Amino acid sequence: DPHDWEVVAANLNSYLYENKAWNTRYFFFNAMGCQEAFRTTLLEPFSLKKDEAAKVKSFKDSVPYIEEALGVYFREVEKQWKLFNTEKSWSPVGLEDAKLPKEAYRFKLTWFLKRISNIFMLIPFLNFLCCIYVSRGMCLLLRTLYLGWILFMLVQGFQNIRVLIMSMEHKMQFLSTIINEQESGANGWDEIARKMNRYLFEKKVWKNEEFFFDGIDCEWFFSHFFYRVLSAKKSMRALSLNVELWPYIKEAQLSCSEESLA
Repeated sequence: DPHDWEVVAANLNSYLYENKAWNTRYFFFNAMGCQEAFRTTLLEPFSLKKDEAAKVKSFKDSVPYIEEALGVYFREVEKQWKLFNTEKSWSPVGLEDAKLPKEAYRFKLTWFLKRISNIFMLIPFLNFLCCIYVSRGMCLLLRTLYLGWILFMLVQGFQNIRVLIMSMEHKMQFLSTIINEQESGANGWDEIARKMNRYLFEKKVWKNEEFFFDGIDCEWFFSHFFYRVLSAKKSMRALSLNVELWPYIKEAQLSCSEESLA
């Protein structure tokens, strides 16, 4: 709950200032900054430790207090998940008329180029255009390799931005949609993509109903940013490990496996 983190941030700001650990009362700018600090300094590092000895080695006498704090945090997450799947459950209206981008665009590249030219990717996109101009004096092979690499980096940036702009609630909705999808196989993922495109548009996360190109894109997104991270238990640069979502990611993956066997 953002309000809870606001209280935590305010209390810590006062504590750090009064104990002369910080020069002002504004160590944390807002609740989000406080929660992110909790995630990067405690939640993820502690959760990645393989055993008690490794935890004690890294966190020493703080281990029992961290475990208590994480226990409170995970109970709140579980409460939110249960509430999310009952009282706050979301169901789309008029989805039968919704079209996936694959039905509107002849080529996926057209959809992608339209996406990277939006406000999120404006600077990288302009940089790409600049690279095209700068590389005009190169030989054909070198220019192709150079521009291909730049385009690859743009694709990576676009994929990362999609998951970065999703809040914990949006991610929970995504996992819940996967778990509760009745269709199986490619049709099931297409349906999940339609539902999430509508949901993320209604929540103003994305400016239109084109977040996912199709079911294949949606399945890749889940596999790459959720299940793969869970399996490796390693962070992907600036991307979150989604530690608090691990049980639900496992449930979603199990649901996918059961559908594929059905």
